[in-house]
Amino acid sequence: MSEQLFWLMSLLVGFLAILYLLLQLVWEQLSAAVRLRKQIRQRLNPPVVKSENAQVAIDLGPLDHLLVRAGIHWSTSKVSGVLAIMIGFVVAIVVFRGWVEALVAVFFLATGVVTLWRLMYEKQRRQIFAELPVIVDSVIRSLSAGRSVEQSLAIAFGDASPVFNPLVFRLKSAIAQGRDYTPILDGFAGLYNIPSITQVALALRTSARFGSSVRPVLLEVSKAIRARQELRQEFMAATAETRFTAMVFALMPPAMAVYIVLMNEDFAETLLNTGTGHTMLIIAGVLQLLGSALIWNLIRGVGRG
Repeated sequence: MSEQLFWLMSLLVGFLAILYLLLQLVWEQLSAAVRLRKQIRQRLNPPVVKSENAQVAIDLGPLDHLLVRAGIHWSTSKVSGVLAIMIGFVVAIVVFRGWVEALVAVFFLATGVVTLWRLMYEKQRRQIFAELPVIVDSVIRSLSAGRSVEQSLAIAFGDASPVFNPLVFRLKSAIAQGRDYTPILDGFAGLYNIPSITQVALALRTSARFGSSVRPVLLEVSKAIRARQELRQEFMAATAETRFTAMVFALMPPAMAVYIVLMNEDFAETLLNTGTGHTMLIIAGVLQLLGSALIWNLIRGVGRG
């Protein structure tokens, strides 16, 4: 029986590998056709002259938007390959175990992917918050050395970590072409939900419009950012126990369920191969989703009362 199962798994893996190669080939052909049509359309249509006051922002597709926010630098083919592997894994579970196990696997896969994305996104935001005061201080020092505002911004963001790469290229391009670069800062602030960058953009926009010195405004913005960081660190330290308890409550039920199923084969057979067991799984899944939603609102609402 074990040899037959091993042979079937090998056959399935080979089939999934061939399917992935075919899908990648089809995807490349479709992408090449789309690029060709786009190039033809650009050559046939007359160029549109943009006004000097045209707004410039970070414009990304839905997939690129999600990947950039989490700091994931994957190509479309790599993302499609990972999705194909996940789909193949679910299909294998459907073939060998059944629909109930496949739904459970889909739930855990979706939860794991969303949790991993959220952790990476929060890591990006924390790094931006940590480096932003240093960047503002670097801009102020460059202004004191006699550089222009544009040069100071390009140097300060150019020396920052790779988390600012989506901003640096567009910022330098807008400065080199003489366009308004503050909408790019607004777009980056909206991408990661960083109000402090919006404050910097507002200060630069106000200084450029009314001709006032930007140094005093940037000094106040730097002080406000540092005060907000200190307050956030104190708040996170004060609510660490509540957040840890919430995460334990959210992860313990599915972990206990997996442990019981793996350790007790009779219970697993009853749970996975009977109508009563399926009903229990559905009820447990619905309650787990409701509990996770309540715990998430609890974490978000800490300190708001």
